[in-house]
Amino acid sequence: MALNYQPTVWERIGGPWAITLRAYLWTAPIGVFFQPIIEPGFWSGQENFFVWITVCALGYLAFGAFLVFANKFLIPNREIKSASVIMVLIVAVIGGLIRSSVIGSAIPVFGLTGIGAVERVPFSALITVLWIATSSLIMDSKYRYRTQLDELVTEQIPLLESQKAYLSNFAKSIPAGTKSDFDKSNFQLQNVFRDLAVKASVSGPSWIPVARQAYQTVMSLIFVQRRPRRFSELAGSEFIASPRDAFNIISRTPLLNIPLVFSSYVVMLFLAAARILPITEAALSLSIGLLVNLLILIVGKKLIQRSKNDSAFGYLTMFAVLVLQAIIGPTFSTASYISVLELQVFALAATVIEIIWIVTTGLLQISQVNRQKLIDQATGENELLRLEIQYWETIAQSSATTDYSPTETLDLIASDLRQFLDLDQPHMCRGAIECASSLVSEVKLIRSSIDQFSIESEFERIISTWGQEADILWTVSGAINPESVVRRAITLIEISILRSLRNGGATVISIDVANSGTVSEVTITDNGLEHTGAGAALGIEILQELSSNTWTQERTGGVNKVSAQVSA
Repeated sequence: MALNYQPTVWERIGGPWAITLRAYLWTAPIGVFFQPIIEPGFWSGQENFFVWITVCALGYLAFGAFLVFANKFLIPNREIKSASVIMVLIVAVIGGLIRSSVIGSAIPVFGLTGIGAVERVPFSALITVLWIATSSLIMDSKYRYRTQLDELVTEQIPLLESQKAYLSNFAKSIPAGTKSDFDKSNFQLQNVFRDLAVKASVSGPSWIPVARQAYQTVMSLIFVQRRPRRFSELAGSEFIASPRDAFNIISRTPLLNIPLVFSSYVVMLFLAAARILPITEAALSLSIGLLVNLLILIVGKKLIQRSKNDSAFGYLTMFAVLVLQAIIGPTFSTASYISVLELQVFALAATVIEIIWIVTTGLLQISQVNRQKLIDQATGENELLRLEIQYWETIAQSSATTDYSPTETLDLIASDLRQFLDLDQPHMCRGAIECASSLVSEVKLIRSSIDQFSIESEFERIISTWGQEADILWTVSGAINPESVVRRAITLIEISILRSLRNGGATVISIDVANSGTVSEVTITDNGLEHTGAGAALGIEILQELSSNTWTQERTGGVNKVSAQVSA
């Protein structure tokens, strides 16, 4: 069953994880603990807290037994087809009534005083509806996500096996090739990728995903040090955000849903107060307290939004103010039927529930966003893998009578991409780009233990590649930089050379690299026509990312001048 990870609240309530024993076990202990606090008899001072816990536990055990029965017989097979929301709500309400009836009937049996079973009906029905809404959101978010991940992993594993089988055909041939041949094929591909970006800038939305894919491929191949790991190869800890990360995100971007939190708080407060207080006498003070509470939530959220700190200080401050309100507010009460201490305990219990709601709504929203991103990523990976396998099949058919080497295969891919570009076939490019990315990555990984990498050898390759189109002069000064910095600098230089040749028609290009520590200062000048604003925006985006947004280009003294700082 393919699951949609963006279901409505109604789909969640009717889905396979609402009103389950699993959801019950997550929430029943909290209910058993807090139930006595809203019982009038609990405040008499004559009744034992543990006896109350026992009575409430009996009610919740009956509730759980009914849910097991209902899940099997009244709303079965929800993993195949969602149940009617009305039916689920009816089941929930009946379960709540059973719980309240057991508690109400057990109160006199255990020598306690409290509201009877009939009087509990309105409060019980509403609380159970709130419970099902909350538990449905939480449980569905957790288990629907897990099911979706398992489906995507199951789909991806055979695709990866097919990809590795195709790549293994080239593994033995890669060491036999020469570095210069591989470099030539690789940069022919990069040249095509740049033209794809240019095509996207003038050809409409159909080419934009292709250009974005080419951009991501270029960036990932610059620093390839190991085979790229797909979603199905990651450990769970690598794609599930830790609670600390989630709380840090929430603290910077307060995701509490104020209408949901406050409306639930209002309902809980008034109905629970009606169990202890004469509501006609308490209505005014409760209304004032609620307005103050709402103001605290709104102001607290605004302050957290404006804060740039990566800590939960804003949230803790808001929670502290809510707790202080619960402590200070009851001191203004003139009621004679209940002590200030009892009111404070009651208010603190309501505040604890409110804080739980604040945290829960934030975690639900951030987990929804993060999990959807991951599912989109995995879905995209699977789609590209399918397209890559399809393209590998076309290569296998072409090589039935020809034993293609890795370099010849890369040249074939570049030729195909050029043809797709000329024929305006963006849908054909994606599998070829992914195929090229996998093969180039395999080549780089195997050749890295064979070939010696240096900036001098890279400049020699650049001159042999582009020297027929322009005179390229270069100087390097300073200490040797780490390989990661050199790779960034070389890629930036090559893209700049392409811009000078294609956009400016340059015949002389001068390159100066000044190394200092882990930073390379790159200056490139050419004698071509002015081209500061020409070319694809995606190419400039790559240049800015390589240089941490220090890349600049200007026209001065009749020449084009590029400056950039490249660091680790």
